[in-house]
Amino acid sequence: MPKLTDAALRAVVKNPPKNRRDLADGTVAGLMVRVGPGSATWSLKLRVVGEGGISKRGHKKKGKEQRVSLGEYPALSIERARALANTFLDQANGGVSPAAALERAATADGLTVRALSEKFLDDYVRMKELRALGKYETALRVHVVPQIGDVLADALSREQVRGVIKKTMIRVPRGNGSRDRPRGGKEAARTVLGVLRKMISWGIDEDQLRRKDNPVSGMEKNLPKKKRGDRVLSLEEARVAWRAAGALGYPFGPTYRLILLTGCRPGEWARCQWPFVDLKQTLLVLPASAYKSDHVHVVPLVPRAVRILEEVLSHHRGCDGEYLFSGTQGRRPLAGWSNAQARMMRAICAESGQRVAVPWTPHDLRRTVATRIAETLGVGGEQLIKRVLGHSDGTVTAIYNRYGYVKEMRGVLEQWAGELLADEPVEGRSGVGSFDGAGVSTGGLSDRASRLNS
Repeated sequence: MPKLTDAALRAVVKNPPKNRRDLADGTVAGLMVRVGPGSATWSLKLRVVGEGGISKRGHKKKGKEQRVSLGEYPALSIERARALANTFLDQANGGVSPAAALERAATADGLTVRALSEKFLDDYVRMKELRALGKYETALRVHVVPQIGDVLADALSREQVRGVIKKTMIRVPRGNGSRDRPRGGKEAARTVLGVLRKMISWGIDEDQLRRKDNPVSGMEKNLPKKKRGDRVLSLEEARVAWRAAGALGYPFGPTYRLILLTGCRPGEWARCQWPFVDLKQTLLVLPASAYKSDHVHVVPLVPRAVRILEEVLSHHRGCDGEYLFSGTQGRRPLAGWSNAQARMMRAICAESGQRVAVPWTPHDLRRTVATRIAETLGVGGEQLIKRVLGHSDGTVTAIYNRYGYVKEMRGVLEQWAGELLADEPVEGRSGVGSFDGAGVSTGGLSDRASRLNS
């Protein structure tokens, strides 16, 4: 049986037959569109398990064939008609009459996935002031609602969720429009799955839904295993990256360099605002509202980092907002890492003379800083590295001791900066020490780690 296509259906609707005619979908069993003069109506033939009684062996028998009307074409597209048909077939196979389910939903104000998503965004994500609002909105409005927005949330099936995830995993490249963005992929599918699971659970907890099961639960096992980053740049690679960043210019050039000097996450510098920077105290103070672990994180700024920030303040401070690094005069945070990383790889090839650079991500620079410091600290330095990276510590002491160990952190970061910039002229390093003895010695570094653990 040939698969019904949108082009073929439009052609039939444009020149309809004189007598009504049923066109089978060819994809979903029992789904068809009845075309006649002036109309095209979707319908589904099905039989409900259990309505035919019980067999001698105790099995539920299917009842008589029913025909359920789904909606008019083209208001109800082929994709949406197939999704709705699959929902009703799942209900019928589970012993639930779709006609009865529709009647209950109409009388009980059943929510569609579209309506539930809007309630979820307003009454949970925005009310809780989650920083991941953009992630939730993108997952729901780009991937979920266009596919299953008209499906009743109480009738959402596991197979429909699987269809959403399969389609989301297909990577769609950037379009030609100025606002077009690449979308989809494995990580997008993982995010969609998490957001959809959270939304259904919230709907159940808030009595927005009558169902008690979550069709999304446990579906993560069907996705490819998430790869943990393990790329650490060698010291020479880090130096090449530093020099290459100088060729990028504002805003990404100084951002890459500050990641190397502080070990901060790329997103922390991308969203950093001028009130977070204290150049007199040479500190970066990230408030809990802007930090991943929901606690204040204080980062000492080595002299070279201060010089970079002073230059940015002098030449690139936006007149329309407070973001340090921005392509919109400070109104919005830095965006466009994919293009910036491609430029960075080309700059590295030009700097090193290699035809192809071994790839790495901006976050790998943070891992590199931690690894190089750990190599010098040795055993016992884990707590100090944890402080530098700002990893969560929920103890009462940690909550009140927000500025704790800044001196020790400054020491290890200055030594790392000295090692990173060792091949630059002394005046270019602006006084930062090195791991080999200039500034703070390796012995002093070990002493700091010992005091931290004591």
